[in-house]
Amino acid sequence: MLSIINSSNLMGIEAVLTKVEVDITNGIPCLNIVGLPSAEIRESRERVKSAIINSGYKFPNSRIIVNLSPADIKKEGSFFDLSIAIGIIRINIKKDNQYIKDSMFVGELSLDGKLRKVRGILPIIICAKSMGLKRVFIPLDNIVEASFIEGIDIVPLISLKQCIEFLNHDLIINQEEIIKDRKNQNYHLNEKYYEEDFCEVAGNEFVKRSAEIAAAGNHNIFMIGPPGAGKTMIAKRLRTILPDIQKEEMIEISKIYSAAGLIDENKGIINHRPFRAPHHTTTKQSLIGGGHDARPGEVVLAHKGVLFLDEIAEFDRKILETLRQPIEDKNINISRVKYNFVYPCNVLLIAAMNPCPCGYSMSETECRCRQYEIDRYINRISGPLLDRFDIFVEVSSLPYKDFIRTNSEKSKTIKNRVEIARKIQIERFKEDNIKTNDEMKLHHIKKYCKLEEDVSPTLNLIYDKYKLSNRAYVKLIKVARTIADLEIEENIKSNHIIEAFSFRKAYYNYFK
Repeated sequence: MLSIINSSNLMGIEAVLTKVEVDITNGIPCLNIVGLPSAEIRESRERVKSAIINSGYKFPNSRIIVNLSPADIKKEGSFFDLSIAIGIIRINIKKDNQYIKDSMFVGELSLDGKLRKVRGILPIIICAKSMGLKRVFIPLDNIVEASFIEGIDIVPLISLKQCIEFLNHDLIINQEEIIKDRKNQNYHLNEKYYEEDFCEVAGNEFVKRSAEIAAAGNHNIFMIGPPGAGKTMIAKRLRTILPDIQKEEMIEISKIYSAAGLIDENKGIINHRPFRAPHHTTTKQSLIGGGHDARPGEVVLAHKGVLFLDEIAEFDRKILETLRQPIEDKNINISRVKYNFVYPCNVLLIAAMNPCPCGYSMSETECRCRQYEIDRYINRISGPLLDRFDIFVEVSSLPYKDFIRTNSEKSKTIKNRVEIARKIQIERFKEDNIKTNDEMKLHHIKKYCKLEEDVSPTLNLIYDKYKLSNRAYVKLIKVARTIADLEIEENIKSNHIIEAFSFRKAYYNYFK
């Protein structure tokens, strides 16, 4: 007897439809799995056999061959347990073949027949929907995550026995009621709330203005200053002024986190912009992604959010250099012998560092470093990597009178201005495949960055005096465009250019 059951396999952050072909014939009793299965899939033979027997069904005393098709793609994970079990005991199911053909079965089985959650359920549901399937059978613990995809039926299951009973019309599962109940139980966990607020940041108005511009145009920002000046404090609060995340962005981010197995089953979806802050001892694989299963790294997990590199000068230089292409292209290619994975990584990059090894160079506190030590420390950051940043600011220590001030703007107030500027950009780029000023290419700049007549002499003076690179000039125009958007100006004026360049002065003070 041959049974073909639909299941799915993850490749990177995408799911691929996999046919589980189960053939039961006469011969020496055995259960063999072919089709490039990984070790955890080969071990499913014992899990499936015990689950079937402990669920009250008879395991065939026959020769069983399971083929995972297509056979030239390596299969990994525990996604196939349920589909293999359904194929083996297909004779006990009354549902017609067409119903089974229109369904997908995904889940890991325990020895007692219970279903356990699997990672990557979001891309799996999206895959099933794109392939025209009508329903997906999944573990109950994955239901909140799966319920955010509309247009396909989700059948949540507790056990293999419950699955068979449902397929035999012996059990009714009210999917909508279960989904509603699960969402209500965990509703408070999905509230958008940040403990941080910009009103807690005293002084440094220039730096806060740079953070507002960075959020408005999605510009990368580099902060340099002595220890305790507030660099990390400002970086952590920048996400509180970013625009609210849209539903399509939620799905896009959650798909990445689901494939990485990082979604909380109680929350079910990522409903806020990510903030990732890897330690400076991180490896290249954890920062960029990779490994035998091409897992997404920190730069991918920060997609549509913030990637914060604190103490950037302490990172391994070779690891930092791997960020140059992803930051510029907004995606990253991870190549393997047979496959090539392209992951999105449209992040707002924030970097922070001290001006010298002791941290007190160019501050009121006496610096203990020699000049060659300072030069060596600064040179840990390469010129090409620095060129990827749009804004450079110095975060200075505050005098007591500024430190005790309590009249700083709240994040909500700043966020309102940022959202107005973002709406202007969305309307401007509605016919283009971009959403923020940072994503503009040269033809966008020529089209949308119109300069007032008195701007050219100012630009010419800045360009010649400071010997701007082509990339630095383009970034200057982009930042000026964002400043104009914050002021709701149609064209770029001289004051916009001057303010935009003021956010590059720290670069010339420290790195030139």
